[in-house]
Amino acid sequence: MAKKISKGQINFFRVMAVIGIVVIIIVVKEFLNAAPALPHSKIHKGPPPAKACLECHVKEAENTPIMPHRPMSSCIICHEPSEKNG
Repeated sequence: MAKKISKGQINFFRVMAVIGIVVIIIVVKEFLNAAPALPHSKIHKGPPPAKACLECHVKEAENTPIMPHRPMSSCIICHEPSEKNG
């Protein structure tokens, strides 16, 4: 015979599923917002082409941080332009 599941167990699993979904949504949202905004500079004014980004961030240019990820087609996918340009 099949083992009966009580209402308390069903409610517990429903609550755990809702908590799990909320946690997954929060983690994904924070992951997508983890890229910093482009800093204020003449170089970052407007959406710079990916080639321009690679010229500075892949080579060891002075005072330029290295790019800690693979090159992408556009930087604006993750990095938003800064609020103040200029």
